Amino acid sequence: MSMPSHFSSLLYLSLGLLTCFASAWGATAEVRRTHSVFYRGLARQALLQIKVHAKAGESISSFHFNTGQTKKISDIRAARLYYSGSNPGFSPNAGHESNRAIELDHVKTIQAEFAFDQKVALKEGTNHFWLVYDISGSAAPNSIIDAECTSIETSEGSTTPELVECDALKKESYARIYPFSYRVVPYYRPRWVKGWGNAEKAVHLTPQHFELMTDLIHFAYTVTADGQVGLQWVGGGADPSKVVDEALQEIKRLRKESKGKCRLIAGFGHMDGPMTSAVANPDTRRTLARNMARWALDRGYNGIDIDWEYPDTTEQWQNFGLFLAELREELAGANLSISIAASVTYKTPIIYVTDQLDFIMTMSYDDTAAEHASMWRFQNDAKKCLNDFKMPRRRIVIGLPFYSNEKGKLTEQFGYSQIRAWYPRLKPGTNDFISKKKDGSNGPAHSFNGPDLIRDKCRWMKKEKFGGVMVWAYDTDVPLSDKASLGRAMYSVVRQAKPARK
Repeated sequence: MSMPSHFSSLLYLSLGLLTCFASAWGATAEVRRTHSVFYRGLARQALLQIKVHAKAGESISSFHFNTGQTKKISDIRAARLYYSGSNPGFSPNAGHESNRAIELDHVKTIQAEFAFDQKVALKEGTNHFWLVYDISGSAAPNSIIDAECTSIETSEGSTTPELVECDALKKESYARIYPFSYRVVPYYRPRWVKGWGNAEKAVHLTPQHFELMTDLIHFAYTVTADGQVGLQWVGGGADPSKVVDEALQEIKRLRKESKGKCRLIAGFGHMDGPMTSAVANPDTRRTLARNMARWALDRGYNGIDIDWEYPDTTEQWQNFGLFLAELREELAGANLSISIAASVTYKTPIIYVTDQLDFIMTMSYDDTAAEHASMWRFQNDAKKCLNDFKMPRRRIVIGLPFYSNEKGKLTEQFGYSQIRAWYPRLKPGTNDFISKKKDGSNGPAHSFNGPDLIRDKCRWMKKEKFGGVMVWAYDTDVPLSDKASLGRAMYSVVRQAKPARK
């Protein structure tokens, strides 16, 4: 059926007018809850990312906020407004100014509603702003921290940002104060949860562990070059999907039986080549961020940890930082932490990466020195994060090894349970031994961290008020009932706070 010519003319005229009006409309905006882990007494913690899409020549005169579902407004000591231009990641310390978020203004007296009267000339395209809080040292554990951006006044009029939340978000979630004074973060590999899948239940983990550690990393996943989530090799000819899924269910069962509040973190590793390729391309970078976020949320994790090992160049570190920004956007409002494991002396991170983390875990081991994972290395790595990366102490978690290295080499390692099987009468202060070959003869000399050294490291971390300790790999320890357990030594100094008595 043909359209009369005058109707056709009117339609084209209407479309033309709509196009004209659309081009005249002012900036549009969207807002995300971008960071969800807040620490007591820590300043400059990003809460909201505000994206403003503008034409050339537009400007902003003011931002208006309220404190949303914040449980106690007095927990907020100050609110700050930052601007990072076209850069999507929040990095106030980045070395290159194109990556750096710049503070525009701050409000010291916080009420239920507050505003920043700050004129900002917008760049054409997407502009990134950040609402940042300073948190009181007296804030209660698990207390909700929130805000809403109610309106933005621009040179073209007022706009109300659209709230964007994670696609996989199943329930409303808010940023919260981290509930523990220190982190105790063991890595646990799925193939060991049930003894290579040959046992009915866990052979090492018990509900008691979940009352002591604060965050358990289920180190099970990897990535592909095209941005998909994969499963790590589990050995023994077993089906990785079966081993990983059964391990996760067993971990959840043990946590449920415990009285603790341990968080579960999805651990991604063994992926250098695929990760390098995936984050180098903007399309696969976004695809991977979306898939990783959905994977973790669908399986009920409380965080995501990435053990790349390693970005080799500044460009690869920069791509990693851009990926972390994408991942935060995909996790918007989901209340999941983001962390990485990194060497801070070998292929060290750039500040644009470390600024965006909820916490970093230093791989303070695998030395070629005669003493594997010395106290000096433990302390030096923590200080390097503090001084070189400008990271707050609460976000620095220092690595402990539950295994040995051949002295002066990285060619041979043994888990702590194997060491104890060879030498059941080792004294707590002993940190070296002679390894055994398959025929029972002596092998090369090894060094490790015995119970006394583990305790000393934890005491130093606590005294210096760093964020906690990480363990690689927790599945190599002996049972907690054994007085020689490294976990037992660690928990004697740092652990989950005991629940308050009713």
